[in-house]
Amino acid sequence: MKAPLPNNEKERLAHLYRLDILDTRREQSFDAIAQLAMNLCEVPIAVVSLVDSDRQWFKSCLGLDAMETPRDVAFCAHAILRPDDVLVVEDATLDPRFSDNSLVLGEPYIRFYAGAPLVTESGNALGTLCVIDYVPRQLSSNQINSLQLLAGQVMQLLRFRESNMALERERENLDLVIQGTNIGTWQWNVQTGETIFNERWAEIVGYTLAELTPVSIDTWLDLAHPEDLKKSGELIEQHLRGELEFYDCKCRMRHKDGYWVWVHDRGRVSRRDDNGNPLWMSGTHADISELQSSQQQLRNSEERLQSMLSNFPGGAYRCENDPDWTMLYLSAAVKQLTGYSATEFTRSDSPRSFTELTHPDDVPWIAERVGAALSAKEPFELLFRLRHADGHWLWVQELGRGIYDESGHLKYIDGFIWDVTQAEMANKAIQLNEQKLSTLYNQASIGIALNAVDGGRYLECNPELCRLTGYTEAELIAISYWDLTPAHYQLQEYQQLESLHVSGRYGPYEKEYRHRDGHLIPVLLNGVLIEGPDGERKIWSFIQDITERKRIDQMKNEFVSAVSHELRTPLTSIAGSLALVTSGALGGIPDKIQSMLGIAHKNAKRLTLLINDLLDMEKILAGKMEFDLQEQSLLSILEASLESNKAYADSYDITLALQLEVNDLRARVDAQRLQQVLTNFISNAVKFSPKEGQVEIRLSRQADQAVIEVVDHGPGISDEFRSRIFQKFSQADSSDSRQRGGTGLGLSISKAFVERMNGNIGFESEPGQGATFFARFPIVNTIG
Repeated sequence: MKAPLPNNEKERLAHLYRLDILDTRREQSFDAIAQLAMNLCEVPIAVVSLVDSDRQWFKSCLGLDAMETPRDVAFCAHAILRPDDVLVVEDATLDPRFSDNSLVLGEPYIRFYAGAPLVTESGNALGTLCVIDYVPRQLSSNQINSLQLLAGQVMQLLRFRESNMALERERENLDLVIQGTNIGTWQWNVQTGETIFNERWAEIVGYTLAELTPVSIDTWLDLAHPEDLKKSGELIEQHLRGELEFYDCKCRMRHKDGYWVWVHDRGRVSRRDDNGNPLWMSGTHADISELQSSQQQLRNSEERLQSMLSNFPGGAYRCENDPDWTMLYLSAAVKQLTGYSATEFTRSDSPRSFTELTHPDDVPWIAERVGAALSAKEPFELLFRLRHADGHWLWVQELGRGIYDESGHLKYIDGFIWDVTQAEMANKAIQLNEQKLSTLYNQASIGIALNAVDGGRYLECNPELCRLTGYTEAELIAISYWDLTPAHYQLQEYQQLESLHVSGRYGPYEKEYRHRDGHLIPVLLNGVLIEGPDGERKIWSFIQDITERKRIDQMKNEFVSAVSHELRTPLTSIAGSLALVTSGALGGIPDKIQSMLGIAHKNAKRLTLLINDLLDMEKILAGKMEFDLQEQSLLSILEASLESNKAYADSYDITLALQLEVNDLRARVDAQRLQQVLTNFISNAVKFSPKEGQVEIRLSRQADQAVIEVVDHGPGISDEFRSRIFQKFSQADSSDSRQRGGTGLGLSISKAFVERMNGNIGFESEPGQGATFFARFPIVNTIG
């Protein structure tokens, strides 16, 4: 009998397709749950089945050589109709729904079936975890309950998959943002020379990353112009010494085709060691060849104009007030200007005139403007086109004025005319650039404002800032800066203003603007200090609306918090149930099942630790983590930590040793939080120590600091992991995380705890020579 469709079929399929799991490869985690179900129910077949629109597809299939079957014959298609119940078919030949099923009448001759639906939080049954036998049989209530619990474990795996996909999409979006800027990015390990470029960096010089591999700082140096290396090196050294806030250099790089490309490199030290020595630099690499060329052309034009003005190669003239404007005098420099000698303009028979050389479109308005100026007895200034003797057109500028007799009658016109073609082209280029900047300013998707340093009043603002705040430009110019800024930002505003005075820039700085209608808008601000020709200092500010980003961050945090809270209770129940089963409290079980239950119990405890760490991290981020700071004996805390972690160390055959360089020290700490930090340190050290090894816990003093160190003799910390060791969810590599366990949150939480207790945290390690993690706290009193 063909199963009817569930009432929520459309929503159910949509959720299934969002998982993007259909037709993916088999995974050990799903197979392990199927194996456990097979062992618990003592059957030859176990399947993790997902019901598609016209088929059932097997993510895991043990004991049966198949990947999918048509939905019409799928037992699971019936099971998903009742998401809250396990469908048990003790003898399929006696059940009218399945007695004529081809899988019952023929291979594989199914007689027994039990399927626990895989149900989402919204109640959609995506498929089942089912067990199958070739003979009729029954399941105990304990077996049915276990099958449901294991189905829940399958859903946990699917939920984690869905979360991982969301994180991957977020990473892809970040990559798209970087790609959209069309700039190269680079990272440089100052100590080792290791470099990391993105594909755009290579494209700027005509290569692909694959062609440049392996890359290092030498890759950069080999492509750099030899004449620019000294300047670049000096700027980097100045930045590394802290004399420059940023490394900022315009230099040339050799393109694959042999020519030189102008690039603008900007970067800064992104990480230093505990002694302040630079470890990593990061920055951007932009192609500025066109801009450099335009600037060079503009400089060339300006130089030519200056030369023309200083030497005045144009013509000085005097013409008579007669119908032909007879040229009485013309300087010899007119030859260079027009290609014609001065005598050709001043001869008495058929003299050449400037009018016949002037562009026809310019003649009418020139006559009108000169006539108006002469009538008003004012000087005139003209800019028009003149045809050279060789046929090309040039732009000329003319300054002239009338010379009048005592009675006020016009006698002559005196003036100067010179070639301003280059200057005119440069002006047009400037106008074009100004037009581009104006377009960018008016159409930018971020707010842009010009403020006076004194008082912060608005001088200019672009349309996006008006849209963002709800004010017109005139209204913004009329109101005070503090009409937009809530009063509680006053301290941060003064700090940013101080940064502006010291470094010439401020931000990035997050705050809120008060909209005209009263609601608050989260924004991200950056700004630079400029000084006008009149000496007045002003601030260019760039304001980005981050409402959507804040909303997404809030959704993400709420999602993690909600999922963590919702998972804790069922995981605690699962772990407790598995503990009872594995302890033998419910009776003896076969060794094979005991082993599988042990694995499930271990994983359940591991998930519980992850949830607890997530909840701790949520409290830290929300500022809800409370600390009871009291003057404490550090020795007693260390001894308690050794005692509480001894059993864990024994399970790895590791010895814990307490080493004291002082009898005891006292510090203001929260004993419980410090023990949690030490547990993280010790558990990590134990996991990464060689068998039968030793982990030392040391207490020493450095000046006025109490130093607690946990030392292991394991493989140490790789260079590529150092920069992210205290980040959330950071682990050395996935294989280690599976073998050694851990959530990747312990060190991040420890860092937050230590800093909240006014201490600092760090590590020292050489690959292959172990690692030392330490926490330092101010000493409040010394004992012994």
